[in-house]
Amino acid sequence: MNTKHVSIAALALIMTAMTVPASAADLAPPPPPPAAPEIRPTMTDWTGPYVGAIAGGTCMEADTIITVHDNTGAGTDTTTDPALNGCGFSGGFVYGFNYQLDQAVVGLEGDFIWGSDKTGEHYDYTGAGDRIGEYYNIDWMTTVRARAGWLMNNDTLAYVTGGIAWMRGGMEDILTGQELKKTHTGFVVGGGLEHAFTENLHLRAEYLFYGFKKKNYGPYTCPAGNGCDPNGDGDDGASVNAVNDIKAIHSFRVGVTWNFPVSTW
Repeated sequence: MNTKHVSIAALALIMTAMTVPASAADLAPPPPPPAAPEIRPTMTDWTGPYVGAIAGGTCMEADTIITVHDNTGAGTDTTTDPALNGCGFSGGFVYGFNYQLDQAVVGLEGDFIWGSDKTGEHYDYTGAGDRIGEYYNIDWMTTVRARAGWLMNNDTLAYVTGGIAWMRGGMEDILTGQELKKTHTGFVVGGGLEHAFTENLHLRAEYLFYGFKKKNYGPYTCPAGNGCDPNGDGDDGASVNAVNDIKAIHSFRVGVTWNFPVSTW
């Protein structure tokens, strides 16, 4: 009996050993663990076009060179007083395209602004109480500029800019109310800071310096009785020739732009 029991037990062990591996082989492999989420830093994409609005103050430094001729041409006098210095408000729109190269951003920008009245003043022309003078008004200014900057961080750009500028201005004679307009051509340089609050919404603050060639705005007609009598002969029908000699124009402004990053197209 003992030998039989031992044989049965051994046979059972052998059969168990043979069936366990087969059962394990029939089981499906466990699923792979889920992939870890990709962690990427938040980056502002600066490449793409933009449009926006700008506003601020514009200040002009300029001299008026006035030459008065009497009606016979016998008497003339020239003065550069007063200086047409003054500041006014200006506003308009800006547009352009940025291209990002790692930490550098380059691009092309244009703008168009209106406003910025300038005030001249009366002054004593002959010392005998004759009062003449000019008012000056900037109708508009526009520029086409290159822009290049460096990203101080992902969202803040420090930049410089420069290019061609045009200005349309009007000079008004105080005595007669006559106004003549001219367009000046020159250059513009400057720089500023721009911050991206989102990929689309940017805010900037900048300074621009303009230089323009002087323009001859005259002559005006100075009717008799208005005190234009440079030779003192009592016959004061004359012509007044006025030249605006612009020394500098300074523009301090802020702007907001809506950007269209290429990566979102």
